[in-house]
Amino acid sequence: MLERCARVGAFLLLSLFSAAGASGAESAKVAASYEDAMIDVRGYKLHFRIYRGGQDTVLLESGFGYGAAEWDELAPRLRSTTGATIISYDRAGLGMSELPERPYDVHEEVIGLHSGLLALGRTRDVVLVGHSYGGYLIQLYANFHPENVRGLVYVDSNTITGIDALNATKIADSLIRHNDVPNPTQQQRANLRAARGYPNAHETMRRYPVICGVPVVVITAGKKPQGLGTDAIDAWRRGHTELVSQSGGTRMFAEHSGHMVPFDQPDIIIEAVRATLSSPLRNRPSLGSPNRTCAAS
Repeated sequence: MLERCARVGAFLLLSLFSAAGASGAESAKVAASYEDAMIDVRGYKLHFRIYRGGQDTVLLESGFGYGAAEWDELAPRLRSTTGATIISYDRAGLGMSELPERPYDVHEEVIGLHSGLLALGRTRDVVLVGHSYGGYLIQLYANFHPENVRGLVYVDSNTITGIDALNATKIADSLIRHNDVPNPTQQQRANLRAARGYPNAHETMRRYPVICGVPVVVITAGKKPQGLGTDAIDAWRRGHTELVSQSGGTRMFAEHSGHMVPFDQPDIIIEAVRATLSSPLRNRPSLGSPNRTCAAS
């Protein structure tokens, strides 16, 4: 628990959300049976953790600085309640994954994820769950591979409106200061690499709004983070409102949770995933279709 809380600072943009997960209750531990796979993607290996279930696939995308371990308690519960195959993974340099030497590129994150899903034979009808920065990554993946997406679950996610209010460059500078230390660990080097690419990743997302035609659930944390002004909190939540209105999706509030919803209130994520799996596809877009993304309202 202490290690988790120590990592929350970098994970949650340091002082902006640093207290959000510190008091979260431990989720009930469920005996987990899983497989680990190391998959080569463009010259380096990513670690994937697979909880085998049925034909449905749920991909869990972590927030900044976290990998598969963020979902270790929730993933087996998701499998047992949905019957789906649940997949989590470590992004480049995190956990068991290797760290490439080239600069960070958010497109490469999505390429690596897709390569892994291809190797696992799990690209069909995937429900993508993205927490915090992971919300950007599931949205970008959905833009590149809309034909593969069964639904999107945003968990107190980044949005353009929310990050504009916080200032992507200031976020990156804070993360760099936190991780730029003598003799950095591989995770710190991975965080530095990602932090330096963070402003460009944020600007990239302006070109890739939420896709239409698939179920969308947006979960917003109910507890306000300490050390963040009212204007910034309002913008963070307004970004979630915009996601819902643009996609025609559903809004859920994790009333008892701070930003660390997977730890503080995991049941709401399970509820969102179950609802997404049971929702009909309206008119799922295909790659290259002119209306695959939703116009801003």
